[in-house]
Amino acid sequence: MNHALPVDAVLSDLIAALRTAGAVVLRAPTGSGKTTRVPPALLDAGFRRVLMLEPRRVAARAAAARIAEERGGRLGEEVGFQVRHDRVGGAATRLWVVTDGVLLQRLIADPFLEGVDAVVIDEFHERSLNVDLCLALLARLRAEVRPELAIVVMSATMDAGPVADFLAAPVIDAMGRTYPVEVRYLARAEEGSPGALVARHAPALLAETGGDVLAFLPGVAEIEEAYAQLGDVDAERVPLHGRLPPSAQQAALRPGTRPRIVLATNVAETSVTLPAVRGVIDAGWVRVSRYDAARGLDALILEPNSRASADQRAGRAGRVGPGVALRLWPERSHGARRASDDPEVRRADLSGALLALAAWGEPDPAAFPWFEPPPSDALASAGRLLSALGLRDAGGALTPMGRAAARLGTHPRLATALLRGHALGVGEAMCEAVALLEARAPMR
Repeated sequence: MNHALPVDAVLSDLIAALRTAGAVVLRAPTGSGKTTRVPPALLDAGFRRVLMLEPRRVAARAAAARIAEERGGRLGEEVGFQVRHDRVGGAATRLWVVTDGVLLQRLIADPFLEGVDAVVIDEFHERSLNVDLCLALLARLRAEVRPELAIVVMSATMDAGPVADFLAAPVIDAMGRTYPVEVRYLARAEEGSPGALVARHAPALLAETGGDVLAFLPGVAEIEEAYAQLGDVDAERVPLHGRLPPSAQQAALRPGTRPRIVLATNVAETSVTLPAVRGVIDAGWVRVSRYDAARGLDALILEPNSRASADQRAGRAGRVGPGVALRLWPERSHGARRASDDPEVRRADLSGALLALAAWGEPDPAAFPWFEPPPSDALASAGRLLSALGLRDAGGALTPMGRAAARLGTHPRLATALLRGHALGVGEAMCEAVALLEARAPMR
């Protein structure tokens, strides 16, 4: 018998609203159980095949494994997942947990989503460009071709009004079950890198709280720095980030045999549950994808995280009991941080989105019903790039090379390089070059 979670109390209302309106927006706090309880409830209500979009690969694997366990089966049978380069499931799988890139490619390959009865979009507040695009494509599919397709959009922190209006959907609120968290700040700014600051403060917080400590760092290099500097601490040091092998990611999500300091990127902000965490350290930084005009590609830029992100991180300390969240910046500077994260549609290169739209069958991106319309100059710039690369003709339709590029699932510039390299007989060398260009830290 599965233990009760707060979201269980609204599942019957959610199913009833879904049958009436066809779409529902669920606002449920972190720890309420929405990720692991809503998709199985759809299966039990008669939806034969369900897709759940989980923006992060770590969370997609973890959610699928947890749902399969709660339903008494093995991962890959009734419940499976698909992320980039990894797929567990088969013909009998009824619930697929997928990342946004996988769902977008599925929509391109199968614009009607044949055989899928419901789609759940989890953690919508993260608002990646692919997530926005998937939502708009699903809404249009439902409005024009498949009115029976059910859509559920879920988040702990999103502003539910705009997405509810976009889908003409009711909003359902679920109560949370969290404990109080004491938020602390540094008395004054301290010298040192994010990794060094985390290593400086983690031992004292570990001793004070009596539970595990979860430290948020902006990237792998900072995690490795903190890991090295914590070598003399009597605790298990556990890295958690998207570049780890799946087995190491799963190990980080299981209880330890002694106190742990989990060193994580923002993959631990939402969706995944880390047992026994009573203390959180927020280094205060995040790497954000922004368009780099010099390279013609998006680049990861180190920036202070938003106040909404800081609140989300602090909440991870209150899942199993009263906790403490230490922010490694002075309180007087907190108000200068941006209130929330900018959606990617406002800051990223749009050429990949336009390529996906054209492959789906939409030649005019300006006329497409976006959830949040992107800047017109960014749209025009992306369109010019696709034409210059030979991926789109004068009418906006894809050329044969454009159709091939859309299937590769990478940036249009890189996809073009791969295709032309193959045509010139240097495909293997071009694959290596593109892999280096696409890597976040190629020299590592």
